[in-house]
Amino acid sequence: MKAGQALIDSTCELVVSNRRLLEISHVQIASSRRLLNPWGGISGGSEDDSLDAVASDLYDQVRARLHRRSLPSAPKLVFAGRATVQRACIVCRRRIRPGAMQHESVAEDRTKTWTHTLCLRIWVDATVGLRSEEPPADTDHIPARSPKRSR
Repeated sequence: MKAGQALIDSTCELVVSNRRLLEISHVQIASSRRLLNPWGGISGGSEDDSLDAVASDLYDQVRARLHRRSLPSAPKLVFAGRATVQRACIVCRRRIRPGAMQHESVAEDRTKTWTHTLCLRIWVDATVGLRSEEPPADTDHIPARSPKRSR
């Protein structure tokens, strides 16, 4: 009887471990999804909104970091290529593995940063969204044009 209970306990532990690994895999898939080719995703199975939730959470985090200025605005020029060494993504703070797509940008102070494809897209979208919410600069000091008078 003890051997049967030990087998059940071992199976329960493995199920919990597999669920945790599956959740981690879903996050990694979401962060590695190529936005330029939507047909490259995983097909089959049921519709799962958890990947969209991960991207939405990251978007919210990026907006908050942009508001706090702990993350600079997204760069305007980016170089894309395969990573040759392991780097840290400035957006999600996770590693970019060698062989994975990475996006490199150089700031005005010549510091280099690297991002995943999905992270770069979210960073750019959040930056553009925040810029569109800002009021135009110094509109109070622009003199109003007077209508032309006819002679």
